[in-house]
Amino acid sequence: MLLLHISDTHLGKRQYGLDDRETDVYNTFSSLIDEAIKEHVKAVIHTGDLFDVPNPPNNALYHAMNEIMRLRNAGIDFLSIPGDHDTPKRAGEKYPQKILEIAGLRLINDTYVDLEGEGSKVRVIGIKHKPSLLSEQLKDQLRSVKPAPGFKNVIMLHQGIREVLPYAYSWQISQGDIPLGFDYYALGHFHTRMLQKFGNGELGVAGSPDIIREEEIEGYKKYGKGAFLVDLSSNQTNVQSINLDIRPQEVVTISSADYKNEIDKLLQEIPVKYHKKPILHIEVNGNYSKYALEYMAKLQEVVLHYRIIKYNTEQNQTDGSTLPSNSTIDELIRKFFEDKGYSKQEINIILDMIENIDDEKVVKDSLQKISMGEKGEN
Repeated sequence: MLLLHISDTHLGKRQYGLDDRETDVYNTFSSLIDEAIKEHVKAVIHTGDLFDVPNPPNNALYHAMNEIMRLRNAGIDFLSIPGDHDTPKRAGEKYPQKILEIAGLRLINDTYVDLEGEGSKVRVIGIKHKPSLLSEQLKDQLRSVKPAPGFKNVIMLHQGIREVLPYAYSWQISQGDIPLGFDYYALGHFHTRMLQKFGNGELGVAGSPDIIREEEIEGYKKYGKGAFLVDLSSNQTNVQSINLDIRPQEVVTISSADYKNEIDKLLQEIPVKYHKKPILHIEVNGNYSKYALEYMAKLQEVVLHYRIIKYNTEQNQTDGSTLPSNSTIDELIRKFFEDKGYSKQEINIILDMIENIDDEKVVKDSLQKISMGEKGEN
């Protein structure tokens, strides 16, 4: 039995406010559906963040519905778990995936679906995303999850995992919390693709199929973007990467001392190197120069969009700033509260409340814990 593992499609995302980028995201999703139909898979399994927000725009819902109906017409199931971006921020509000059940989507919300075909049976268990405040509840839930005898077993998760996420305080579980005995571990949330052995099975992080954030570019160059084709027909799980042709993005450096030559070189190289207009993320080195910034506008002829992400200028180097340049926002917030004498547990609660600021229940629970003076490891 073949499954197509996809994740973090973020339908409705308008990167940098561009209509073309929203269209790119829809086209990428359509390409994934094309691959599923071409490979004659039994099901597409989507491990969270189908949409960019829990109340997606009409265009995103329309596109998702059309593509899932294409799968249904081809006899292919679409199984989805909720990610953090899909999760409603108000208690009692439905997941956007519920709307798509009329098109054939099967929402696996802390339950399972059994698939049968080609003489084999596969049980797919889906665990919805849970915030850091519920990490202990999640660990208890995972301890109770067991593979089913007589089935090939797949588990779907959309969580931060300590050994996978490269930045601090963004995980809820460790690999040791994941139950053993499954044939395939389908993971979402992390946007760079990864595949490794786990127990007797395979652990696959499908990643986002398009470049959603600038920090994904390095991983895109190493591993590509797309999906995993999972073959469960033999004793050993076989996983193959499927790469998509997406809009490229590059990080480039321009020196303000030689900006004309360097920009002219980009103007010549880009149309030859790419068949789709790329997005450029630019670091500027040297003294501040308004002429360099004005000349940079010529890049609009050959790129879809460019943005300056960093000024490595003498002006910045001598402004007296003491903020650590490589720190994440979470780390800066953590340092601030550590300096104020807050415990590690209290800071974790504050960070989780910030991350889920629109979720009434999480904010209420966080404030209650802070008001009660909940303490933890310092």
